[in-house]
Amino acid sequence: MRIEGLQDFGQLTTQKKEHKESGSFGELLQEFIADVNTDLKNAKQAEKLIAEGKVENLENLMYQIAKSDISLRLITEIRNKALESYQEIMRMQV
Repeated sequence: MRIEGLQDFGQLTTQKKEHKESGSFGELLQEFIADVNTDLKNAKQAEKLIAEGKVENLENLMYQIAKSDISLRLITEIRNKALESYQEIMRMQV
């Protein structure tokens, strides 16, 4: 068995990912909320499959559930920070 080295390794490290310009913070937040919603739907489907016993890859299903939990916690913390910021701004005297 012959093991060949990485011939295009230099090319892999020098390539830059295409960066999609987002128009505003609002659009970015809307995309993130949509992603969290998708994660939650996938987790609900995974839980349903586990409950029905139709499990092909338990590790993947558990990954989807954990990912949705982390996404939900993150969006909750973002909301909390936004509310704290708003309250702080409202307390400022002009």
